[in-house]
Amino acid sequence: MNLKLSKKTLLLAASAICLCLMLGCANTKEETARQPVVSSSKLNVLLIAIDDMNDWTTLFDPANPIQTPNLERLAARGTFFNKAYCVAPACNPSRTAILTGLHPSTTGVYGNKDSWRTLVPDAVTLPQYFTESGYSTKGAGKIFHHGDAGKDRADNPSFEEFFDMLATRAADTNHNGYTEGLLAKTVFDWGVHDKKIIDLDTVEWVEEAMDRPSEKPRFLAAGIFRPHMPFYSDQVTYDKYPYETLVMPAYKENDLDDVSTIAKNMANKEFFITDNVLGKPAKDPGSLHTFVKSYQAASDYADQMVGRLLDKLDAIGEADNTIIILFSDHGYHLGDKESCVKFTLWEKANHVPFIIVAPGITEPGTVCGQPVSLLDIYPTLVDLCELPTKEDIDGRSLMSLLKDPDSTWDQPALMTMGRGNHAIRSDRWRYIRYSDGSEELYDHENDPSEWNNLAGDPQFAAIIAEHKAWIPKTEVPWQIDESKNWIYTREMWNDKPVNEK
Repeated sequence: MNLKLSKKTLLLAASAICLCLMLGCANTKEETARQPVVSSSKLNVLLIAIDDMNDWTTLFDPANPIQTPNLERLAARGTFFNKAYCVAPACNPSRTAILTGLHPSTTGVYGNKDSWRTLVPDAVTLPQYFTESGYSTKGAGKIFHHGDAGKDRADNPSFEEFFDMLATRAADTNHNGYTEGLLAKTVFDWGVHDKKIIDLDTVEWVEEAMDRPSEKPRFLAAGIFRPHMPFYSDQVTYDKYPYETLVMPAYKENDLDDVSTIAKNMANKEFFITDNVLGKPAKDPGSLHTFVKSYQAASDYADQMVGRLLDKLDAIGEADNTIIILFSDHGYHLGDKESCVKFTLWEKANHVPFIIVAPGITEPGTVCGQPVSLLDIYPTLVDLCELPTKEDIDGRSLMSLLKDPDSTWDQPALMTMGRGNHAIRSDRWRYIRYSDGSEELYDHENDPSEWNNLAGDPQFAAIIAEHKAWIPKTEVPWQIDESKNWIYTREMWNDKPVNEK
C-alpha cells in the first residue's frame, strides 16, 4: 500500500515538473530573440590572432626555416587549412573584415587609417554578437587594428573587458643601425630586444583571465603582435637562427618587369625597406639578412606565446570544451618579389596560417587543401556555437569542410588591397586584376614563386575569365584621407575601379 502510494506521488510530482517546464518555455518568438538562451553545454571560444606571419613556417613544411612547434601542436588537435588567405594584406581592412564579417568592398575599409566604426557604425562585431548571445567576452592585445581606426570601445564596446596592447618598450638604440629617415623610427626596428616584449604582457593577462571562473560560456581573444615590426625576440630565440645557416627567400632579378605600375607601387620598394637593406654585408645590422633573421626569430617568439596559451588551456582542464581558432591577419614579403612589405596581392603577403579545433567536429590532424578566406571565420564560429544565423554578413561557414575536408568547395579565396585591386586564388591559380585594368596570372603548380606573369598569353584567356567572375561587381567608394594614409595616395593608385569606367 505504501509502495503504491509512493509511486503515485512520484508520478504526480514528475507531471508537475513537466508542466512547469512547458509553461516556462512558452515564450513568444519575440521574447526568445530578445533574451538569448544560454546553455551550460555551450563550448568556449579561444581566438588567437597573430600579426604578419607568412607561410614560411614548419607548420606548412617541415623543411621551412621558421620553427613553429606550437602551431604544429595545435594543428594536430584539429583542422589546418593549408590554402587559407587573408581578406586584405593590411592590418585594419583585414581585421575589420574578420571581425565584422564584411568585405572591404562592402564597408569601404580599404586602408590602415580608415575608421571602420565610422564607416560601418551599425555593424555587429564578432565579440558583440557573442556578448548578445550570452557569452562572457574578454580580449587582450591586438585584435582590432590599434590607433584611431580601431577605437570603438568607448562608445560601442565590442568586448565586456579588454586589455589594450601595450606600446612597444623601445630599446635605447635601433638594432637595425639606421639613424635617419623612416627606418630610424622604433616601429621599423629589428633585432634582439632586451626588455619585456609586449606579447608577454598580453599572454599573462589572458592566462589570468582563463583562471577566473565564469558562469557563462567564454569568448576569449588573444592578439599576439609578433612578428609584426619591430621584429623583436629575446636573445635565446634570436640565436636559433645563426647567419651561418640562415635561409633566405627565393629571389629573381628584375622580378617586377612584367607587372604594372600599381603593382610596383604596392611593393613600394624605393620608399619603404627593400632598397635600404639590399647590398649590405650579411651581418650588417641593417642588411636584408639581419632583417630576415629577425623576422624568423620574431615569428618563433609568437609561436612560443601560442604554446603558453595552449599550456594554460590544458592546465585548467578546458581544452576539450573549447573551440580554438588561430590565424594571422596577413603575410609578409622578405625580399621576394623585390618587396619587404605586406600591402601586395602576391602569394607571400596573403597566404596565412589558419587552424580550427572544434571538439566533436574536427578530426585531429586533418589538413584541408581547399582555398578559403579568413572572412569565413565569423559565420563559422556562429555555426560551431549554434548561435542564430547571421544573415547580413559576407562570409561563408566552413562547417562542411570541418566535417569533411574533401567535400565540395566551389568558391576561391578573394583578396583586396585598395578599391578596385583584387586577387583570386583557386587551387592552382592566382589571378590579379588592378583598378587600371592591368592583370597578372600565376600557375602555382609550376611557378610557386610567382615569377612568370602569364596574363598576356592568349591560351590562358579562359582561366582568366573564370577567375575574373569572382571579382566584386560593386564596391563602395574609398573615403581616403591622404593626410593620414601615407602609403595610399590617389597618385599611386587609381581609386576608381575599372568596372566603373
